[in-house]
Amino acid sequence: MARMSRKKVLEKVRQYWPDGDPQEIMAVLDAYGTEPYERGRDRVQLAIIKLSGGKRDRLEALVQTAKRDYRDVLAYAEYPEEMRTGPIAMRQLSAEEARALRRRDKAQYRKWLGG
Repeated sequence: MARMSRKKVLEKVRQYWPDGDPQEIMAVLDAYGTEPYERGRDRVQLAIIKLSGGKRDRLEALVQTAKRDYRDVLAYAEYPEEMRTGPIAMRQLSAEEARALRRRDKAQYRKWLGG
């Protein structure tokens, strides 16, 4: 899997907003990670970028979501199919179906990180 780093965050910022000011976008993203309990800054910022879909106006709301509970943005960015399926339906899947779904989620995220 591509390494989650500040360099990768900047790469994705440039990819999603090629005409934007990277410093301005990073300033918004850097609102996450200022408190000691705000863990995994690079990983969470990458999740925020992915979930934004390139819409600059969504960044602040996603940062605020992450500041309340970073797991919310991580879950929806890294495990989108599982999150769409929901916990009740996930329990109704066979073990193999659940593993296959999680493999698809991991593959899509690896692809997104590497892209």
